[in-house]
Amino acid sequence: MRDTISSSQNNNAPQLLYLDCLSGISGDMFLGALLELLPLEFDLTGTLSAIAIKGYYVEVAREKRGGMAGTKVRVRSDEHEHRHLSDILEILKGSALSDQVRGFAEKAFSLLAEAEARVHGTTVEEIHFHEVGAVDSIIDVVGACLLLEQLGWPRVIASAVNIGSGTVECAHGVMPVPAPATAELLKGIPVRVLGEPMERTTPTGAVLLRVFAQEYGNIPDGMISGIGVGLGE
Repeated sequence: MRDTISSSQNNNAPQLLYLDCLSGISGDMFLGALLELLPLEFDLTGTLSAIAIKGYYVEVAREKRGGMAGTKVRVRSDEHEHRHLSDILEILKGSALSDQVRGFAEKAFSLLAEAEARVHGTTVEEIHFHEVGAVDSIIDVVGACLLLEQLGWPRVIASAVNIGSGTVECAHGVMPVPAPATAELLKGIPVRVLGEPMERTTPTGAVLLRVFAQEYGNIPDGMISGIGVGLGE
């Protein structure tokens, strides 16, 4: 996934973040792309330490995918805990986050819970988060909010989203791509299918689009001031 920070020719206009989702979008791809838009000396680990969760470490590496260089962010943890929405909201409440970051993160996980509840025919309170309740997904989502704050909360526009095709194996077994919860989150968002069969848009990527993208279409007129490429797996 590629992010482009573009400024209008009006210098007083706010910055714009354009998400080119030709390769799809996931939480770690978004995090890596945003990180490339910040100064090299930016302290990602220190910034993430504001989140009240332990037992993980972050690896940041420059790699290549299909001949294109970008940043891959990996969150390493041995945790296998499943959480309810209330557990994640409690983590956010105990974190040293600004009101804006906490608000966006709470909205993201609430939307994830609503999508999972619709898919599984249960309630938001009863839903168990599996993959999206793990520490890496929490770091990806809250980390993306923290980095957008560092960028000054730019207006976000996105391209149509490559969702992939085929099947994916998850906690509930083999699922079609996009996974059912991802499909719920993508309602009303323009999608496309390109490339070899694989999951190209994850629930965390879809929910970040749902929370932050204000418009979908081609990149608008302006001047490009920075480019960030986030790599997935």
